[in-house]
Amino acid sequence: MRKSKFTYIAVFLLILVIAGCGANSSDSKQAASADSTGAKPASERVYKHAMGEAKIPVKPEKVVTLQYVSQLLSIGVKPLGGPSNLLKDLAEKSGGIENIGEAGRYNYEKILELQPELIITGDVDQETYDKLSKIAPTVVIPWNEYDVFGHVKVMGDIMNRQSEAEAWSTAFRAKFQAAREQIQSVIEPGKTAAIYNIRPKEIYVYGVRNFGFTIYKALELTPPAPVKKEIEKNLNFWAVPVSLELLPEYASDYLFVSVFGDDDSKKRLDEISQTALWANLPAVKNNRVYMLNLDTWFGYTPHDIEKQLQEIVTMLKKS
Repeated sequence: MRKSKFTYIAVFLLILVIAGCGANSSDSKQAASADSTGAKPASERVYKHAMGEAKIPVKPEKVVTLQYVSQLLSIGVKPLGGPSNLLKDLAEKSGGIENIGEAGRYNYEKILELQPELIITGDVDQETYDKLSKIAPTVVIPWNEYDVFGHVKVMGDIMNRQSEAEAWSTAFRAKFQAAREQIQSVIEPGKTAAIYNIRPKEIYVYGVRNFGFTIYKALELTPPAPVKKEIEKNLNFWAVPVSLELLPEYASDYLFVSVFGDDDSKKRLDEISQTALWANLPAVKNNRVYMLNLDTWFGYTPHDIEKQLQEIVTMLKKS
């Protein structure tokens, strides 16, 4: 009887040992499996752009841009550095952003000193791209391929801040709607609006870039028939040079005029305004000509457009 009792105890202990070994083996396998599948998330990704591919951080923080300062600020990213002309346009909003020079004369030593983990630029030549790429991964986003919303969306994609870009877009469109409501009592439905930019030897009639975005896209004013036709063919249609003789084809009910700051351009406007062709334009005859400040209206960034929107609403409501 005692022998049988010891036998049962021995068998029971053996079962416990085997079970323990099995559990250890299972735990080891689970640990090994965790090690193989629990690797750290990738810190880099490959981004395709206009001049090839670049390995960029999954969510970059330290960025220098040669073009897209306003667009980055719009999604909550303050770049380390940007071009002098863009910083000047942004005034107090550019505080803390280092000056990296200007187009064609970038300060590469300054860019290197800032130690960016990413550089974002607009259109550049191969030599400039190669110099930038030696400092940090560089992404080239062609300026004319996107409108202002596209610029911000692409910045959101690059910086992995898509939700911020979408929120900005929603808020920006709401500002457009508010502006349209403010001028409803001023601009009669169906009336046309043209945009002339006077230069020494040419008159440019604008489409939906620069001046035209705020007037045609934000306020949804109607362009003259030839401009409308061009916009239908090219959603990013910029401008077309026209002769004085063809100006009546681009006549409109409302006319927005800008002049380059040089003396020759101002002289050209004086000459044009003395002609019968000019005097017979509907907008001129009805005193609906508005002068646009080139410093405010030539830019095409989110901050530029916001300033333009405020200015034109005030201008139209006063008329």
